[in-house]
Amino acid sequence: MLVSLAPGTALAKAPLSWPIGLFSNVRTSHETGDLIGLEVRFYEEAGRHMAELANCEGWCNETHVTEVTRGDSGFVLHYTEIFTGAQGDVPVEIRFVVWPAGTGLNFSTYQGGENIDPNGKPQRLRRATKLFGIAVAKSGKE
Repeated sequence: MLVSLAPGTALAKAPLSWPIGLFSNVRTSHETGDLIGLEVRFYEEAGRHMAELANCEGWCNETHVTEVTRGDSGFVLHYTEIFTGAQGDVPVEIRFVVWPAGTGLNFSTYQGGENIDPNGKPQRLRRATKLFGIAVAKSGKE
């Protein structure tokens, strides 16, 4: 069946499907043994889209749970990190924007509103079947 549109009419782009499941790029540094990367478990709870994440920088020390919202170019998740410096404790928003890319997700990271992607390029999360970064972070809390 052919559909004709009036001149100047554009088809609306279908909204992106909400991510569900586990995605990760957490890896062990061969040089130092550090754990580096991001792991995110997307799920739905009480009709809200949620994410549990471990942002591993040297080690996976803690997890954060946040509501996932739809942004202009993908999905947004964030948490507040407390940095201690000369001015005392300073809360800084850490925000991730994720979007589908093949069978995984790409993401950009923002700290205090500034893009901090390595080399200015988004990173990749692959679908995972087993918790790693989140499990390491939770194992230290028991």
